[in-house]
Amino acid sequence: MELKNITPSTLAAVTTLLQPHCPDLSPTTLVKALKSYQATATTTEANNAISRPMTRKEVAELLGCSLQTVVRYMNEGKIQRIILSPRSVRIDRQSVQDFLSGAATQTAGQNG
Repeated sequence: MELKNITPSTLAAVTTLLQPHCPDLSPTTLVKALKSYQATATTTEANNAISRPMTRKEVAELLGCSLQTVVRYMNEGKIQRIILSPRSVRIDRQSVQDFLSGAATQTAGQNG
C-alpha cells in the first residue's frame, strides 16, 4: 500500500467514522498509524524477498558474473544449491550473502 497525499477533509471524515471504535483517534494519530503500517509492510515485503531462494540468473546478476561461474561456485561449495528437480535448481539466499561478505572481507584483507 502506498500512502499518497490525503486531504484534510478526507482525514477528518475518516477520523469521524472511526472515532466510535477508536475514541482517542485524531487526524494526526491516524496519519502516524498509516505511516507506521506502511513502513512495516515494506519491511515485511523486503524480508519475504530475502528469504526466497534465488535462481542462477539472479545470483549471476547480483555477483556480476556468468551463469557458468555461478555453477562453478555451487560445485566448489562456495554457495549452496537447493535441488527442486533434476532440471530445476535454486540457490540459498543466505549462502550468497555469506559468500558476498566473505568475498568483501578477503578483498579488504588483500588490499590492506
